[in-house]
Amino acid sequence: MVHIKKNNPKDFAIELRKGGYSYSEIKKFCPVPKSTLSYWFRDIKLSEPQLARLKKKRIEAAQKGSETKKLKTFKAIEEIQKNSAKEIGKISKRELWLMGVVLYWRERLLNKNDSDLKKGVRFTSSDPNLIKLFIKWLVDIGGIKNEEISFDIYIGKDKPDLLNEAVNYWADITGFSKANFSRYYVLKKSKRSLLRIRVKASSMLARQIFGWANGISKQY
Repeated sequence: MVHIKKNNPKDFAIELRKGGYSYSEIKKFCPVPKSTLSYWFRDIKLSEPQLARLKKKRIEAAQKGSETKKLKTFKAIEEIQKNSAKEIGKISKRELWLMGVVLYWRERLLNKNDSDLKKGVRFTSSDPNLIKLFIKWLVDIGGIKNEEISFDIYIGKDKPDLLNEAVNYWADITGFSKANFSRYYVLKKSKRSLLRIRVKASSMLARQIFGWANGISKQY
């Protein structure tokens, strides 16, 4: 520990530097410009242990600064998302209708022909929020009853033993009984769990959605 009277700021700063203190530490006791300190310390050589200590402090300061920056960024993102969510407000029936059409259009109708549409309405996703949105669309907009909806589960090729876990997961997400998830398939190139929604006897609804999607595409 350095003990010296503070009557002479230069001598005090030099003794602190010789003791291995950093510029930022010294400036707390001797508030002069860094350029002045550099001039005062130009002939001072620090020992290896002192240099190692200063290097460690620089790393710790950089890490602390990085963590502080990350925290500020996270809080800013959180605030933006919170305010953005409030801007949505209550979704009207028409808005829900358009959302479902565009969602299904993107998922199923890009390369559709009439033969495909005969299979009826199908929607596949690994995103639980999109699954819940499309089920709501089917019920509220399509007038589909729960008993008309079936599900197929797709399991990753390395996870066929996790079927029960996938059934429990999707049953919880959809609110449907586990008995509705009796069909499953093993994917060859994916490790994700996917859910396909199938609507029984819905070829006409599939064609109707196709027509709505065409109507949207002609607006641009």
